[in-house]
Amino acid sequence: MAMLGAAPAAGGIEPLPPRTGIDAFTCGELLGLQPEMQERALIYLSGVADGRRAAAVYDAEATGAAIDRMLAACRMTPALPVLGALRAAWR
Repeated sequence: MAMLGAAPAAGGIEPLPPRTGIDAFTCGELLGLQPEMQERALIYLSGVADGRRAAAVYDAEATGAAIDRMLAACRMTPALPVLGALRAAWR
């Protein structure tokens, strides 16, 4: 996720640090990102989650629905690790 730290902060919202532990990255941290950085993080993290699930096919509709469920869970519990919330959203 090092590429995500390159954008400057705007409006008091900080970009990701240059090195971020992806298993410890929380929903609150994700939701605090600028929209463009949040989108990049979601693309990256959904790919990580697909790899961990050993997904053989990319399904844009199913991925979008899982991300929507994950974001809803994140808004309710910002302390959740993002990858855990995404894993739960795929169940």
